[in-house]
Amino acid sequence: MDKMISKDSLRKCLYFDIETAGITNTFEELEEFDSRLARLWEKRCRWLRTNSGEEMKSYTCSDFWKIKSSLHPEFSKVVCVSFGAYGNDDEFKTQSFTGEEYQILNDSNKVFNNAVNKSWKLAGHTIKNFDIPFVGKRMIINRIDPSPLIASLNRKPWDSPYLDISEIFAFGGWGQTHTSLDLMSCVLGIESPKDEMDGSMVHEYFYDGKIDDIKKYCEMDVTVLMKCFDALSF
Repeated sequence: MDKMISKDSLRKCLYFDIETAGITNTFEELEEFDSRLARLWEKRCRWLRTNSGEEMKSYTCSDFWKIKSSLHPEFSKVVCVSFGAYGNDDEFKTQSFTGEEYQILNDSNKVFNNAVNKSWKLAGHTIKNFDIPFVGKRMIINRIDPSPLIASLNRKPWDSPYLDISEIFAFGGWGQTHTSLDLMSCVLGIESPKDEMDGSMVHEYFYDGKIDDIKKYCEMDVTVLMKCFDALSF
């Protein structure tokens, strides 16, 4: 009988997570930086008001910018990418990139290509719906040719190089409540990566210059991710 996830297969994975922030600190700064993009954010906000909770119906574009811009790759940027992998000594090691977005993405692309050369899979939490398309879009915007690992055009579903633990833990269920990494780690008896900060705080931390805190948080996410995968393997 095939195992759900084998221990050996986890040694052939590149684990990754990203952190993002709006391209400017405030909506007012966006208006000065790119008035056309600001008008498009206003249009996006009309959609957000319609599709958000009742408490957000009165939110201004500035309000939404603080809490939502980092979730939309056309209006935000990657501020940290963390990778994890098992070394030859079987110890789990992490590596992170911060700094200018172009350099973060360019360095990350090299890591992706190295994984392709090793025939490794890309492992993460909700990476198929967020991290991968986000990084892909930002690479195109930055005029970087995305690695084949994340460029999924014309790829057959059964050829997917991704292990998305949010899908694995759902066991094929439809309409199930989304299981966050924090909740998953809790029920699996693994320490939380969200004790000191969570993703909603990254935008503020970034513009306060707390890059080391963001890096630490992102690397913790990758480490907890690995432990969750390990808990699901046999």
